[in-house]
Amino acid sequence: MNNIFKKSLQLILLLFLVSSLLSGVSYADKNELNELIEKLQATYEKTSNISASFQQETIPAGSKEGIKARGKVYFARPSKMRWEYEEPEKQIIVTSGKDVYVYEQEAAQVMVIPREKFLSSEISQAFFFGKGKLEKYFRVRLAREDWLKGKGHLRLEPIKDNLQIKTMWIGLDPESGIIKEVWMEDRLGTRTHIIFSDVAVNTRLSPKIFEFRCPAGVEIYKSENI
Repeated sequence: MNNIFKKSLQLILLLFLVSSLLSGVSYADKNELNELIEKLQATYEKTSNISASFQQETIPAGSKEGIKARGKVYFARPSKMRWEYEEPEKQIIVTSGKDVYVYEQEAAQVMVIPREKFLSSEISQAFFFGKGKLEKYFRVRLAREDWLKGKGHLRLEPIKDNLQIKTMWIGLDPESGIIKEVWMEDRLGTRTHIIFSDVAVNTRLSPKIFEFRCPAGVEIYKSENI
């Protein structure tokens, strides 16, 4: 699987699955930080499902040209998700049980991957299965970088040095508490930026959205790796 989709997993999971950040804060600007965290918590604790369009750009270290992607993502508690990529190639990723189905339209093939393998990082598994709290994995503070526009940005830095993520920035809508943008820089210097739009919360999503039906004539492969 292309690395662009693996990076999307880590970022988009935060859109829906972050339900608690910090129980106590000891940073400067404590009041403003707590206000952002409480708004984020209040929004996502009441969320049973969410859908959004996204635009993504990944810029490899040392490169000026980014790899762009766009599509639609759906989540429903406790553990259902569906991604629909339109660019750079059509791809659908669906899971509602023990397996993840990755359908690559141009290749006319489907990979069936155990969900535990697809969610290979400790962080991804913790948040996806509802057992994650950011304070276990990240230090969280207000983001003050000049290149960030407007207020409502959090900066997350992993506590453990063995994580692939070096720094993550989350931009919130100041009114709704919805995550609108995410930036991530990995330890190799690659930067990924995702902008979310048309975010809909607690709508009547059909259960069929999270069911995968294999098209006729498509080859199916079972894989333990991605």
